[in-house]
Amino acid sequence: MASHLPKRLTALIVSAFVALAAGTPYMYGVYSPQLTKHIGLTASDSATISLATNIGSGVGGLPGGLLIDHFGPQVSIFIGSICIFVGYFTMFKIYSHQYDNMFVICIAMALMGFGSITSYFATLKASQANFPKHKGAAGALPVSCFGFSATVFSVISAWLFKDDTGGLLQFLAFFCGFIVLVGSFFVHVYIADEEDEHGYNLPSHEGQDYQPSLSDGEVSLISDIEPPAQSLSRSESLAGSFSFWGIGNRTPRSSISLQDSEANEVARGLLQEESVTKKSTSQGNPLQTIKRRLMDRVYLVHYFIVSIAAGVGQVYIYSVGFIVAAQYYYNKEHEGHIKYLLMARDVQVALHDPDAASIQALQVSILSIASFSGRLIAGFVSDYIHKKWHIQRLWIVQATLIMLSLAQYITIENISSFYWTAIASGVTGSCYGLIFGTYPAIIADSFGTKTFSTNWGLICTGPLVTLYALNKYFGWIYDTQTDGKTGICNLGNECYKGAFEVSFVLCIVAFVVSVLLIYNQRHR
Repeated sequence: MASHLPKRLTALIVSAFVALAAGTPYMYGVYSPQLTKHIGLTASDSATISLATNIGSGVGGLPGGLLIDHFGPQVSIFIGSICIFVGYFTMFKIYSHQYDNMFVICIAMALMGFGSITSYFATLKASQANFPKHKGAAGALPVSCFGFSATVFSVISAWLFKDDTGGLLQFLAFFCGFIVLVGSFFVHVYIADEEDEHGYNLPSHEGQDYQPSLSDGEVSLISDIEPPAQSLSRSESLAGSFSFWGIGNRTPRSSISLQDSEANEVARGLLQEESVTKKSTSQGNPLQTIKRRLMDRVYLVHYFIVSIAAGVGQVYIYSVGFIVAAQYYYNKEHEGHIKYLLMARDVQVALHDPDAASIQALQVSILSIASFSGRLIAGFVSDYIHKKWHIQRLWIVQATLIMLSLAQYITIENISSFYWTAIASGVTGSCYGLIFGTYPAIIADSFGTKTFSTNWGLICTGPLVTLYALNKYFGWIYDTQTDGKTGICNLGNECYKGAFEVSFVLCIVAFVVSVLLIYNQRHR
C-alpha cells in the first residue's frame, strides 16, 4: 500500500483537474437566457434543456456508475471525454445555425451531462478507494473542484466570451474534452482489493438492512449504536475469535446465566457467516447490487433526502439566470424610485446596473465558489466529527437542510435586490456543496467502496424527479407572467415565487425525515 503512495497522490491530483473540467453543467445559468433568446426558445424550453442535462447526469449516473465499477475509472473517463466534446460541440453548431430542434438540443445536453458525471464519479471512486482511511478528505478534492468549476469557467466566460456565447460553447467543447481525455491516462484505482479485504459491507440478516463493517483505523456509523456482537466482519483476524461472536464481553455472572443464549448466538453467527459467504459471490453483479439497495429501507431514506436537497439546489442553479433577468427588468421598470434594504438601512440607489449577463455570471460564480467551499469543508469536517467524536455525518446534512430552507425563504421574499439574491446564491451553493461533500462518505461508510459508483449513481437519479417537477413549475409560472410581445417578465419575484414556496416545504419534509433517520440509527 505504501509503495503505491506516489501513484495514488498523482491520481488524486489529476482527479482534481478532471473534476474541474467535468463540472461545467452547473454554469448553464451563465448562457441559458442568451442561448434561448438567440435560438428563439421560451423559459419552459430552457427548463426542459436543464432537465435533459440532468437526465444525462442523473439517470445517466447509474449506467455511468455501472461502467466505472465494471471497467474502472480510466476507461470511464475516456468515454466521458468523448461525450463532453460531442455534446458541447453539437451545442456550438446549434447556436451558430440557430437550430431550434428541442430533441437534438436535449440529446446534446444529455450527452454532455452523462460524460461529465461519469468522469466525475470515476474520480470520486478512485480517490476514496485509494485512500480508504480518509474517504471524506480524499473525496473532498475532486468533489470541491467539481463544484468550483462553474466559477472558473464563468470568469473565463466574462473575460474572453462576454458577448460570444457560441465561442464559449466551442471553447468548452475543446478545452474540457481535452483535459478529461488527458486525465484518463492517470486516474487509476491502486488498492481497491486490499481495502475490500479489510472490511466490506454485507447484509447481516437475510432480507434485513445492511450493516457496515469496520475497516482498519475507521469507526463505522453504526458501530456507535449497535453492540459488537451484531456486527459481522470479513477480517480473518476476527473470524475465529470468541470475542468476535460476542463471547467474553460479559461479567462471569452474566456469562453463566446466559450460556444457552451465547451458544445460540454462536450458532446463528455461523449460519449468518455461511449466508454472507454465499451472498458475497454475487456481490459483483450490478443488477443484484441495485436490487439489494432498492429493498434496503435505510438506503431508500438516504435516496429521498438527497433527492430533495440536491433537487432543490439544482432548480436554483439552473434557473438563477431567469431570476436575475426578472429582477433586472423589474428594476429597469421602476428605475428612479426603488429603495433597497441593505443591512437594515434604506439606501436610495441610482440604478445604473451592469447588464443582465454580467449579473448572471456573478451569481453563478457565487454559487460555484460557495459550492466549492461547502464540498471542501464537508469532507474534512465529516471525517473529523466521525472519527474524533463518533458523531454521525448526518448531523451535517441536518444543518444543511436548515440553511437550504432559509435560502428558499430569502428567494421567496426578495423582490428585486441583487444583494439578497447574492446571499441566497451563496447559501444555496454552500448547501449544495455540503450535501455532495458529505453524502458520498455516508454511502461509502454504509455500503462499502467496492460497488460505490453503482450505489452513488443510483442515489443521484433521485434529484431528477425533484428537478423535473419544480423546474417545469418554475417555467410555467415564468411564462404565464412574461409579456408575449417582448418576451420579458418584469415582475420581480412574482415571476417565480410559487416554485420556491414548494421547495421550501420540501426542505422541511426532508429535515423531518433526516431527524427520524438519525433517531432510528441511534436506537437500533
